[in-house]
Amino acid sequence: MDETSPLVSPERAQPPEYTFPSGSGAHFPQVPGGAVRVVAAGCVQSPPCSPGHDRERQPLLDRARGAAAQGQNHTVAAQAQALAAQAAAAAHAVQTHRERNDFPEDPEFEVVVRQAEVAIECCIYPERIYQGSSGSYFVKDSQGKIVAVFKPKNEEPYGHLNPKWTKWLQKLCCPCCFGRDCLVLNQGYLSEAGASLVDQKLELNIVPRTKVVYLASETFNYSAIDRVKSRGKRLALEKVPKVGQRFNRIGLPPKVGSFQLFVEGYKDADYWLRRFEAEPLPENTNQQLLLQFERLVVLDYIIRNTDDLGPLFSQLVPTALEQALDLYQLSILEDVSRGLLAASGLS
Repeated sequence: MDETSPLVSPERAQPPEYTFPSGSGAHFPQVPGGAVRVVAAGCVQSPPCSPGHDRERQPLLDRARGAAAQGQNHTVAAQAQALAAQAAAAAHAVQTHRERNDFPEDPEFEVVVRQAEVAIECCIYPERIYQGSSGSYFVKDSQGKIVAVFKPKNEEPYGHLNPKWTKWLQKLCCPCCFGRDCLVLNQGYLSEAGASLVDQKLELNIVPRTKVVYLASETFNYSAIDRVKSRGKRLALEKVPKVGQRFNRIGLPPKVGSFQLFVEGYKDADYWLRRFEAEPLPENTNQQLLLQFERLVVLDYIIRNTDDLGPLFSQLVPTALEQALDLYQLSILEDVSRGLLAASGLS
């Protein structure tokens, strides 16, 4: 090989054709066959670790933007938790307000409810009424006087806590003959409150005042789970007060139902009908009784009352009911009901 070859003597002076231009700004060893990148005029080279220098080594999201996105996610999660807590607090407040039994539009009724609550706190519990097909109770005041009749929702004939075992047996063995198909399940307490409302609007003064109330009592029919939970909470409050104070409720859960004021001086219809047979009423009193019964017929027709009133209807059919049906035929009843509803604003 010739000594003058560039491969043998790379340090020798380059020929004129290998000389780089002086204005290019590059300073590299002038080696024949070497590849050199020349920066174009007016273009500034990007610094290291910049987007324009090495895009393959740069992460998709830099740390600053990732931290900002993570902070936004934490903020959204905190806001969602705050909204959920507010919704839960609002629901609890609504439920608590309902269980307070506030009736500002009827202060007299509210006083009776307060008396019943005070009596229950003093261990004067409601007494179960053994007549009828559902669980109903005589509610007393602190003096032991009956002030109202309470019918819980879950102790109705369709309720799962109905204490009348005969109805439970009938529902189990003869479901096709149980109840009335025209009634909505577990809505009897609302029907009684609605009947009282219609009676007040029409000013018939037949139905005692009835409203939806929350009550809790040891004499009500509760499930075994509710009673065990109540005893456990009471025991926790006695043994570990710090844990027991965290419970929202210590005693049995309140039951929702219809609370109807008790009327005094009244007896069953069969008692008075037997007495009327022995002692006929004067003509004036008989007309008043007939008028009251006609109002009852109109009210039952308007609210679609399908309940069986027992001895009342069976014994009044030959006398007052025939006269009432003569005076109020079906078409007349419809006209009267429409007129009463329009006048009261219920139409």
